Amino acid sequence: MTEPEEPGTPPPEGVAFAPPEPESEPAQPTAPVTVRPSVRPRRSGPLTRMGPWAPVAGALLGTVLGTIAVVLLAGSADEFEQRLALVLLVVGMGLLGASGPLLADEVRLVRRGVREAAVRPAWAETTAALLNGLTPARLLLLVSGFVLFLSAYVARG
Repeated sequence: MTEPEEPGTPPPEGVAFAPPEPESEPAQPTAPVTVRPSVRPRRSGPLTRMGPWAPVAGALLGTVLGTIAVVLLAGSADEFEQRLALVLLVVGMGLLGASGPLLADEVRLVRRGVREAAVRPAWAETTAALLNGLTPARLLLLVSGFVLFLSAYVARG
């Protein structure tokens, strides 16, 4: 070890030393923490996260509405094509009902992305690119539109 040098002499070359601390008042002693800060729950607003069963509930609602339409139109469906059109109507309404909550969830994601656009990490750009493509909600909406169009086409004969 080296001998302590007298104050005021420069340190040896190549050795880094911290500058002497300025004389100041002593630091205040710490006090014990009496109350811990509580974690606040997330702010619930108009944009709430939907559960995994939301598309199923939407599909059931669409199926029920399609079934009500079938019950109302069942008396007028005499031929095979008309009954097939009613079956396609129920399937199309079920698909349309399932796409509703998925579209709402997609809109929620897009709105949240717009709100948080100021601080955007690199992975968010990848997510934005995915949202601009063909999503399950858009695919279901497209398929339900096709099935409902097919129902109308079959009904016309």
